[in-house]
Amino acid sequence: KCNTRATELIVDKSLNVVKGIKYRSKQNIGSPSFDMYGDFIIDCTGRYTSSPNWLNENFNLIVPTIQIHFGCSYVTFIGERFRIGDSSFDSALVISNPVDSPEKNVGFIVIPIRTIKTNNENSLGTSSTIAINCVNSEYPPNDSYENLLEWTKENLDPKYYTILKAAKVCSPLIPSRHAIDDRKYVESLGKKWPQNYILLGDSMCSFNPQYAQVISEECWFSSTTNDWKTPTLKVIETDKYGQVKTYQRDGNSTSTNNPEPRTPIMIRFMQ
Repeated sequence: KCNTRATELIVDKSLNVVKGIKYRSKQNIGSPSFDMYGDFIIDCTGRYTSSPNWLNENFNLIVPTIQIHFGCSYVTFIGERFRIGDSSFDSALVISNPVDSPEKNVGFIVIPIRTIKTNNENSLGTSSTIAINCVNSEYPPNDSYENLLEWTKENLDPKYYTILKAAKVCSPLIPSRHAIDDRKYVESLGKKWPQNYILLGDSMCSFNPQYAQVISEECWFSSTTNDWKTPTLKVIETDKYGQVKTYQRDGNSTSTNNPEPRTPIMIRFMQ
């Protein structure tokens, strides 16, 4: 586990390069910082990267971005699965019932982690990650498993409710809200971009967590296709000059004075 945190970049503005980073201990905010240098500096800190702020401070560089807000939320926990008497589900290690907005804004995912030893003949002998995911700001409760069960009974197919009711919860209920699709268009900056600085993975492009985290343009379109159908969709575009445009769907666009977003042609084709 890393116990340090990068705090700023070390740059040479005349050469337009990032020479290294300054870092310090996570445990003590007042601890002294240290320098680390390298030929290539790679940011893989994820969707909450500080790179846009650092690049703006050091190079007066604004990274063009598109953020798609679709009211995403998850409740995730580790659970032991038990038989429900339906062989099609009992024999399945992976179960996926994805969101398909606007008709279906709630999804269900089961992914096995490992096999476990048990004396219970009704146990499937697997420990799994179980998640209920939603869009359109239809947030599932995480205050208790009983309330989550009651909520899923009303919002999920009865088969998935039965799986949850039979499961043994082996961890806290972990909520995750307000995940967004976030694409940074660094390629549009050309030679203004520091030549040895790289954004990797979610630092460059992050999607709805139910999809793979990849950075190609094709995957950006394919992974955001369903998100564009969300009734309360909000899109925030920032260009390289720092101008921000916000688009919002549904009745909210009137109250916020934001125009309706236009669905890209490629997205409409894929829908």
